Amino acid sequence: MKHLSTLFAASLLLSAAPAAAQTTFHLGVRGGLNRASTTLADASNSASTTTYFSADKSGIFAWQAGVVLEARFGKLALQPAVLFSQKGEKFTTGAATKYLIGTGTTSTTSTNRYDWLEVPVNLVYTSHTDHGWQVLAGPYIAVAVGGKQRGTTTGYSLNGTYGYYATDFDKQVLYGSQYNNRRLDAGLNFGLGYRQGPWQVQATYSLGLLNLRQPSDSFVIIEYPQFNHDFEADPAYNRVAQLTGTYFFAL
Repeated sequence: MKHLSTLFAASLLLSAAPAAAQTTFHLGVRGGLNRASTTLADASNSASTTTYFSADKSGIFAWQAGVVLEARFGKLALQPAVLFSQKGEKFTTGAATKYLIGTGTTSTTSTNRYDWLEVPVNLVYTSHTDHGWQVLAGPYIAVAVGGKQRGTTTGYSLNGTYGYYATDFDKQVLYGSQYNNRRLDAGLNFGLGYRQGPWQVQATYSLGLLNLRQPSDSFVIIEYPQFNHDFEADPAYNRVAQLTGTYFFAL
């Protein structure tokens, strides 16, 4: 890996040197669609003779928008951006415990949308300088600035009520040591694109490398200690497919 990094850096310097005097700068406006989800931890799915846990995640569609600064030198360009990017997942969990008088169950389905202020820095190669096919890659760092969780919790209680219950919720995503959500994310972007004059379209994949979850100081199970599994504290990493369009203005 170290040798590949050195070779890549050397190739970049050699390619950029002849075109240094021809460096051009552009400012772009970007908008796009995210198809987002997060990874599912194995710890969310387990079973014993008396208890059962299950979890499932699927993708949601969200959006992103922001500005891009381009420094182009020949066929290579550096494109740092500042974006508002919404990510998240649809999350379904279940738990059950067997008793002598029956089985107590609970399940929750929620659509979670997390709002991020994201700074990606992509190195872009364009086949014909200002037009043609593109290959791109680079790191990103992001800070969470908000979000929403909407869903329903249902279950069958054996604790005095012996009945079915359902509770809807619509709540803000909160951050800090007393909550499950970590505020910082970072990872890698890579993908393909096409450039035609001031227009650029890119299809990328965002691979999060930081765990988004942590145990919550406020996690308490009131009804059944046997259900004491904090699903939202299980490790999760952002996985996002992105389709974006950018229009550049010369500076």
